[in-house]
Amino acid sequence: MITRKQYLDFQGDADAKRTMHQAFYTQFANKSVVSYIAGKFSPEELVHAHIEDPNLSTIPLERWDDAARAIYPWIDDTLVKSTGQFWSLNTGVCTCKAAANILISRALATPVA
Repeated sequence: MITRKQYLDFQGDADAKRTMHQAFYTQFANKSVVSYIAGKFSPEELVHAHIEDPNLSTIPLERWDDAARAIYPWIDDTLVKSTGQFWSLNTGVCTCKAAANILISRALATPVA
């Protein structure tokens, strides 16, 4: 488990920080969340968005917000709180994007952050 403090205190270059960000939010992206994101976005859409912008910002924020609201029932709130994090729309969007990166990694057969 990565705590919020460890995440925020992490020192490293941009790539290492991106990897830490992915790891922190991936811990909240359980199978149900990944499955939901797989149903909301096609692999082609996710890979294309990743190629254009690794932060997936070419997909409108409204779609990520909608996904973040939808996944809340599947979130392990005890886990989230144990890391020192609180659930918010921002946490939900980052968790959805972490789940999307899991799917992109599977599609490309290479890790992405």
